[in-house]
Amino acid sequence: MPTIDTSDHDVSPISSPALSRVNSRNSAVSSLDISPISSPVFSPTQVSSSGNGAPGSDTATTTSYDHSFTDADDWFGRFRDDLDISDECPDRGQLAVAGQVPVYDANGNSRLFSTFFTGLDAIGDRQFIIFVRHFYCGACQAYMKAIAEAITMQAYYTMRVPTNIVVIGCGSPSMIPFYKQATGCPFPIFADPTRKLYKALGMTLTLNMAGPKRPQYMKDIPLYQWQVKQWSTMAKPPKGTSRFKGGNLLQIGGEFLFQDGQVVWCHRMKNMRGHAEVDVVKRVLELED
Repeated sequence: MPTIDTSDHDVSPISSPALSRVNSRNSAVSSLDISPISSPVFSPTQVSSSGNGAPGSDTATTTSYDHSFTDADDWFGRFRDDLDISDECPDRGQLAVAGQVPVYDANGNSRLFSTFFTGLDAIGDRQFIIFVRHFYCGACQAYMKAIAEAITMQAYYTMRVPTNIVVIGCGSPSMIPFYKQATGCPFPIFADPTRKLYKALGMTLTLNMAGPKRPQYMKDIPLYQWQVKQWSTMAKPPKGTSRFKGGNLLQIGGEFLFQDGQVVWCHRMKNMRGHAEVDVVKRVLELED
């Protein structure tokens, strides 16, 4: 198996001249922002949905609380129908649009998304890009911890095909230091606060919290505990962070593998804890145990 010389290979992002910030205005759906709710679960009187819960439908209905739900898992069960989201790779047109969206590092410096997978700034023969939800999401934090444990620096530097790994969230760039500390993520982290990149690559909004089963990367984290922790963190955010800068609470993400400027594999989340399992990621990246 070919190896990478760690003395020459830098996993940190390559700096580029600052690009002008884009207008953060978007369509009514993509600009939707949800303020944190004081309860550890969504209050049914505050959540509107129609059909499968996707925003933007013509009809919106408000769900009243049903006291027949006996516990958190039972209550969250109403949101467990997975969205019908395709894992089809983005075409060249979608990538052209996505490539022009700027993402930001912790210092607010920007670079076009296309520089991650094309041109002289692209690192490695492949690029694996993980899109997480808002920076307070405990499920995504658990996922990034599991990824960091599975893909050690030794495994990273000895991949069969040299692959750069990047993480992108939908909150404020100022939240990146908090997220890096909370997850122990060793990979570069960027932010797309406009969420235009998420939209261009086919990632959407959802009310679906749980999905049909608990993912392996959350095997030791019950659903209620996950919700309570993130709401309590947002209610009393760590020093230097803001409850309003974590990102849109309904945005879901996914994972994309680029090679030669094209997406060769992808997975889009269908619920709020629907990342591709770590074992799947290891197979996709051809990592051997």
